Amino acid sequence: MKIEDFRDRGPALVVERFFDGELEGHGLALSRFGSLQRLFFVRARGRFDPAEGVLHLTETYTYDDGQVDELHWTIRRDGAADEDGVASYEGEEVRVAGAAVGRQAGNAFHWKYKRNVPDSEGGESLLSFDDWFWLQDERSLVVQATISKIVEIGTMTVFYRRL
Repeated sequence: MKIEDFRDRGPALVVERFFDGELEGHGLALSRFGSLQRLFFVRARGRFDPAEGVLHLTETYTYDDGQVDELHWTIRRDGAADEDGVASYEGEEVRVAGAAVGRQAGNAFHWKYKRNVPDSEGGESLLSFDDWFWLQDERSLVVQATISKIVEIGTMTVFYRRL
């Protein structure tokens, strides 16, 4: 799957617009073999600063086993879309190793990064995330994340709704 495959699909996803405001969602985590690992709820609050061109986004994941993971993103679009209609993004988060990089076209956004993810025993593991976001309508977004640690270890599916 390539981001260019989505350039003519709508509705158009503008990441900084969709995540500007209050959102809630829910989802599930599956093992690499498809068994259910955990269910979760997510609350998100974003604020786009047009003067800086930066989206400040906080996501709080609350898992059914009681674990809570909070992410504090700073996301910036790297200029206008290219001749193929693809826009580039870069993001930072305190547990992300290096920078997150993303590309957007049409109703899709592809986001990749490595993050030190906390576990329930107080430790953490460096995991690679390969996330695909698809806008369904002005208030609904679906995310499919593939998670790897040398090999794929699982997937997460998240359903976001703007409030």
